[in-house]
Amino acid sequence: MSEHFTSRELACRCCGENRCTPELVAALEALRVAVGNQPIIVHDAYRCVKHNAEVGGAPHSEHVAGLAADVSVDGMTAAELEAAAWTVPAIHGTGRGDAQNYLHIDVRNVVSRWCYDTTGKQVEYYPPHETEAA
Repeated sequence: MSEHFTSRELACRCCGENRCTPELVAALEALRVAVGNQPIIVHDAYRCVKHNAEVGGAPHSEHVAGLAADVSVDGMTAAELEAAAWTVPAIHGTGRGDAQNYLHIDVRNVVSRWCYDTTGKQVEYYPPHETEAA
């Protein structure tokens, strides 16, 4: 798909299909640059409807549209990764999971940000604690 991201790592974990948009892939490449060219771990990107339901994703999830990925970077907190993500113009949505140390990013058309609680439930956005955004 791109220099640093394979079709397989962006594909649905259930069916193996990959419908990630070129815009998402470009945003992932730009995020890699923003984090000092460190490897980005993709936990989940495109999801078929079945897989999205199995993981408890929102019914109209950006993952199902191929517009989202859940990512992390070794040695970075979710808050640090979120700060880097907001320097990438194409990234308009973030969901920060501090307890899980990952970040949902997406290239939807409107700005949206939220957080996840310790159980993984989506909650209203709150700023990172000073120790999380070192």
